[in-house]
Amino acid sequence: MNIPIKIQSDENGYFDRECPNGNCLYKFKIKLNDWENKVSDEEVHCPMCGHVDTSDKWWTQEQLEQIHEITKRFAIKYVQEELDKSFKSIVRSTRNNKFCKITYKPGRRLSFINNPIGQLPEWEQEITCEKCSTTYSVIGSAYFCPCCGYNSASSSFSESLDIIEKKLASLPRVKELYCELYDMDKAETMCRSMIEESLGDCVSAFQKFAERRYVEITGKSVRVNDFQIIDKGSNHFLSTVGYGYERWLSEYELRTLKLYFQRRHLFEHNNGMVDEQYLSKTGDKNYSIGQRLIIRKTEIREVLNILKKLGKGILSIAHS
Repeated sequence: MNIPIKIQSDENGYFDRECPNGNCLYKFKIKLNDWENKVSDEEVHCPMCGHVDTSDKWWTQEQLEQIHEITKRFAIKYVQEELDKSFKSIVRSTRNNKFCKITYKPGRRLSFINNPIGQLPEWEQEITCEKCSTTYSVIGSAYFCPCCGYNSASSSFSESLDIIEKKLASLPRVKELYCELYDMDKAETMCRSMIEESLGDCVSAFQKFAERRYVEITGKSVRVNDFQIIDKGSNHFLSTVGYGYERWLSEYELRTLKLYFQRRHLFEHNNGMVDEQYLSKTGDKNYSIGQRLIIRKTEIREVLNILKKLGKGILSIAHS
């Protein structure tokens, strides 16, 4: 038995989908035309977690409720019609019977209205895949194309840096909230921790971007975290395309990145406490062994600006 179910897109032509991975359940929208004509029945990718599943698994909870209601109404109407046929047949067969006559009066009928499955109101953020041109819409971050699974190095990097900038900009309001919830000392400590974490976020975002971009350009992989070391990362590009980071950055900018990437390493592995290894690698004359590093918002913003410049340069490299 086939139950007719109509699909209706939102005002911008999008169709709601939801990741079937129980640990994710990420909602996104995809152009209904792309879903019907581009997306494979065997393979759909979650834009958030990258989970892959067949196309029949991506119904949203709201859509499933609507499907259940449509199915229930269709089934009731079908049963009513079959009962009508059966009892009317019996009535006809006993119409001229002297000893037994059966009458049948149908009860109230539930009409089947095939309302189309609607979608949530349209969202603002629209993404077009650089590889297959599928268009989808999300709230928040997205990393994979639902059609081909392509992970855009440039989009992910730009999104990561934007989040860091917004985190820094929100710190005054966050500090006010922490003061209300806790006290001034805890608020200061927690906000300082957010600034220190932002440095780590900068390094991680660049490392993922540069590594993915290097693979796109060369088809070769590198050791894990090589791009967290400025000289190593620069030399990878130098040996492959003939130039490194110095093509886009000044000596000052390169020194600054090296310093702050080393500082991030110190926060990650020594809680920001200065040791002899850090001083020998950086020559940082602002600290002595045993002191703890201090990171300010202005310094994170400087790192962000340099990384944007470097990222733009790496994106300009043509594939080999």
